[in-house]
Amino acid sequence: MRRHLLLILIFAILLPAFAVLIVSGIGLLHHEWAMESVARSYVQDMAENLATRLAGIEARRWGGSDLTSLEIRSFRVFTWGPSLPGWVALVATDGRVLFSSPGGSNLAQIWRPDLPLGRAVEVKNEEGDLYTIAVYPVSGGDRFVVAAVAWDQLLGPLVRVGRLWTLLALFMSVGILLALWALWTWLIVPLRELVAEIEILRWGKDLPSSAEPLAVGEIGSLRRVLSKLARGAVERTALRNRYVNDIVRVQEGEKSRIARELHDGPIQNVTAMIQQVRLSRMAGGEEETRRHLALAEETAQLVVRELREMCDELSPPWIDLGLEQAMSGLANRLSRHYNIPITMEVDDSVELSHEKLLSLFRIFQEGVSNAVRHGKATAMEGHIFRRGGSILFEFEDNGRGFDPSMNYETLRISGHRGLANMLERMMLIGGKLEVTSVPGEGTLVRCIIPETEEEMPL
Repeated sequence: MRRHLLLILIFAILLPAFAVLIVSGIGLLHHEWAMESVARSYVQDMAENLATRLAGIEARRWGGSDLTSLEIRSFRVFTWGPSLPGWVALVATDGRVLFSSPGGSNLAQIWRPDLPLGRAVEVKNEEGDLYTIAVYPVSGGDRFVVAAVAWDQLLGPLVRVGRLWTLLALFMSVGILLALWALWTWLIVPLRELVAEIEILRWGKDLPSSAEPLAVGEIGSLRRVLSKLARGAVERTALRNRYVNDIVRVQEGEKSRIARELHDGPIQNVTAMIQQVRLSRMAGGEEETRRHLALAEETAQLVVRELREMCDELSPPWIDLGLEQAMSGLANRLSRHYNIPITMEVDDSVELSHEKLLSLFRIFQEGVSNAVRHGKATAMEGHIFRRGGSILFEFEDNGRGFDPSMNYETLRISGHRGLANMLERMMLIGGKLEVTSVPGEGTLVRCIIPETEEEMPL
């Protein structure tokens, strides 16, 4: 059904138009036939009635003498003419007009001796005008009453429309064909081209043609929307590829960092511990053996401490202690690590899920690292509080600041992924990140997290 929908639409356009043409043509023919029947009946009745009246008057006269011209003209039809457009005349056998109504002078153009008597027929004059004429003899057959109706006067508009009907039908057919051609050229063909282009379009890789086809405006709008969607898909694909590459680079970098820390820390200490054990076996006295074993034990404790610190960094156990303890403890550790004063104030009524708390934890780590390494900050303070149905986490440094109008993707591509990572973490938990900074006046980072009913304090 859908495959033939176009043909159905075309027939739906054509059939009513042709139906109107056919019905109108049939109606016009039937109207013309009806008027022809009326005209024949009219002239027959008029000619017969007038011939009968003339013959009756003559028969009542003394000796059956002919009527005088004054008596004949007393008939109103000879003076005023018939009620329908036409004329009536009294004609001699040789075609000479004895008396006629106004317009009877046309009789000479259509009179023929072979015209049938008592029956109406259609006759054309030399100019091609059509008449319906009836001839009836008066008593004796030496005179005739001729009644005629002029079709150009009786049915002039209808006749002219009938003559023009073929031309009008031709014009209408041409108009319909032109409309169908325009429909095909400006709608169907552009739609098919667009469908064919979409079928071979690799979504997220290719862009549709930007050329505007000669088509209706809606097709151009559809193509522009498609181009916009395809461009967005390509940009999302490129962005996803960059994210994947960043994740791989971060993972590989983290692996390399962990490998370096293991090599420079625990592995070196374990090697030293093994050396002390070997020396203890080679020692000549008990006192020297105990000394080597004590050094080995001390080295083992150092290895355990280093491994525990690495585990704590990879998966902070302080998250389970709650928001205030986790963030305050993180501020203290970062303060000792970077050797700058860092304060943290947390509203006791604020509670966060483990996922959101971990995001704030990592964002604060990233923010302090950026402030010290890039902004050369010497102090920082943070605040976590509730405002207007949202939970805000703000931290501010006194570093040299930067231009916050820089695009995060540009920073990511250039290798500065800190702000981009912070933004992604906030997006993952449904939050919003705002950065306010002025060169030379420090930086303020604001994390806004919508508060849901599950996070509301009991």
